[in-house]
Amino acid sequence: MAGSERSALSRGQCSFGDVDVEVTPRLVRAALTKARRSGIYWRLKPAERALLVLASRLRRIRSPVLREALLAVLQRVWPQKALVIRAYELGLKLISRKAQLALRLGMRSAAEGLLSLARDARLAILAGLSYLNTPPLYRPSLP
Repeated sequence: MAGSERSALSRGQCSFGDVDVEVTPRLVRAALTKARRSGIYWRLKPAERALLVLASRLRRIRSPVLREALLAVLQRVWPQKALVIRAYELGLKLISRKAQLALRLGMRSAAEGLLSLARDARLAILAGLSYLNTPPLYRPSLP
């Protein structure tokens, strides 16, 4: 574990902040290709089509508003990929919350173990999918 992470753990901080999965132009180009090949492209609104085409030409997508708009279009074009992205974000939030609870209870080694789990994307996706598959009545609230 890096020194900055150890010092953050000693201060009782272990947050991933607002987890934002990077939406890359490569992902947008893949979604655009998938939409065109499957015919979904023509069922999109003209603004959504323009958004996909123009965002695929960018070098980097930094705007949170553009990112959210692209994720909404991605949900219509490629629902499986949008689900994985959402599960990853929720999984990191869930792991972060559990690590914070472990630190509050004084279980530093448990918090370190949880943070090491967060480094593996597959485990974060698994945690997010299990959260999404839990009935809303039993779900813990996430910040």
